[in-house]
Amino acid sequence: MKKVVMFIVISLISATICAAEDKIIIAVDAANPPFMYGDADVAKGVYPGLLQKVFEKMGQTVEVKGYPWKRALVMGEKGDAGVGGIYKNEARLKIFDYSDPIFEEKLNLYVRNGDTFVFKNVSDLRNKSIGVIRGWSYGDDFDKGLKDQIFKVEENISDELNFKKLIAKRLSCVIAIEQSADMSITKLGYQQKAKPLAESFAVNPTYLVFAKSQNKQPLLEQFNNTLKTMKADGSYDDLIKELFQQEAPK
Repeated sequence: MKKVVMFIVISLISATICAAEDKIIIAVDAANPPFMYGDADVAKGVYPGLLQKVFEKMGQTVEVKGYPWKRALVMGEKGDAGVGGIYKNEARLKIFDYSDPIFEEKLNLYVRNGDTFVFKNVSDLRNKSIGVIRGWSYGDDFDKGLKDQIFKVEENISDELNFKKLIAKRLSCVIAIEQSADMSITKLGYQQKAKPLAESFAVNPTYLVFAKSQNKQPLLEQFNNTLKTMKADGSYDDLIKELFQQEAPK
């Protein structure tokens, strides 16, 4: 009888450990609607919804949690979680294994109405004060321009704060994702006060990553295959459309 009880206890412990190992945690930005927002209990937005659906199709348990972006990156680097909705740059390629792109974000430069300028490349931002999101990377060229002090940046935790400072003339311009900016401008009632420049700042693919130390390449390969299938059969486009409709201002 004792052997049977011991066997049951060991089996339960093993099952608990396996379940913990099988569960994947993905950290996302807590303040980037409509793409990702929320908190450690409930992450919302397009990327959490997309990631949940892909992993569901994989038959894999996943928890998507929202954190301040810098904390999410630190968690990713330590191997405490994957990171969703991240851009690619040279420094991160040394730390993370990347999935195939999960989405492409169009970034625009936003200015006050009447304060427009011509933008073709980073050198056109000379002497500008630019509102950005704390902890984000805006590409290697932008990072180099910042290092060379061609322009100044002010980091904030949300697009809304950046737009408020733009309209208050504390910033020359703001870099923001088109859909996120549209939501913030509408919410703040700035439709007649702020506008994007004609030339986009960049089109950046976003990804799911895991620290190389986690050895998640097989998982990422399965993720990529599932994502490819969804794109091929049209369910990806249907899902993205549905998720954006859910996030549209009511």
